[in-house]
Amino acid sequence: MHIKLGTAGLSDELALRLSLACGLLAASQIHVDIQDWRGNESDILIVDIDSGHGRLAYEVAARRNLPVMVFPRSGDSETSYPSKLDRDAPAAAIARALQEKLQPSSEPTSDDVQGLLGICIREAGCHQDLLVKRGSIALILRHAAGRIITRSVSDVPAAETRLLENAWLCVVRPANDPYANEWLVSRSLESFLINACARHRASLPSLGGKLYRLTRWPDLGSVTENEEALRLSALLQRSAWSADALAQHTGIAAHHINAFFWATLASGALACADGSTVTFAAPPAAASTASSLIQRVARHFGLKLGYSHA
Repeated sequence: MHIKLGTAGLSDELALRLSLACGLLAASQIHVDIQDWRGNESDILIVDIDSGHGRLAYEVAARRNLPVMVFPRSGDSETSYPSKLDRDAPAAAIARALQEKLQPSSEPTSDDVQGLLGICIREAGCHQDLLVKRGSIALILRHAAGRIITRSVSDVPAAETRLLENAWLCVVRPANDPYANEWLVSRSLESFLINACARHRASLPSLGGKLYRLTRWPDLGSVTENEEALRLSALLQRSAWSADALAQHTGIAAHHINAFFWATLASGALACADGSTVTFAAPPAAASTASSLIQRVARHFGLKLGYSHA
């Protein structure tokens, strides 16, 4: 795939990270030609809305129905854009966002949900500690270990309540974390997500008839007395089910099952199945090459590895 990508109003630092991101895409057979956009033909436009040139280009692109991705103003979490890029995101995360835009997947992504749940889905393959904040609520997302860590017990239910709200910020945890001695409360990521998704079950998009299966037994932690979670886990580990079929088979309300699916998808325990049984196909060579390339570039530039396939 060859893509003409126009840019407008990007700072040198943003342009460098975008260039690195496009280099990573080459390993996935997506070849990107970057050019300063002056109204010329482009497949997609990347603008920094913080600059006059970027704002003008965005308005022109909107009138022409040209696909556009926006770096919003610093601190602006309220303005709605068709597609947004985090101006503080590392190159690997920008590459993933571009790939999702250029090659839309049928798999659920962070675009399907908002807030902390979207972050958990997007960062499912990350092996670094991530600092996630919204207002006074802060937590460390340790996806590889399946844990969340907070500074107080009250932050856990507060984060559950605000699971789908916007304005969550996600960065790599600083190496010299000034609050290192204050992270005292550790919880199972899966039990947190199961509780939180259950609270927001009415707001979650339906996963309907698509087939899923657990790739490992979830760490149910504080929800071990939740008979529905135990029953669903047992069924989904044995074979592939859709949310609709499980509702008919178990008699459990469909929105409860849908919430459990979203929680385990976000934790990385649930995977999509193909057909009536799950087939775990070997990843294509390009994906393996991309992973290796991303790791090398990330180590060199100190970038965050948040590239996932959720």
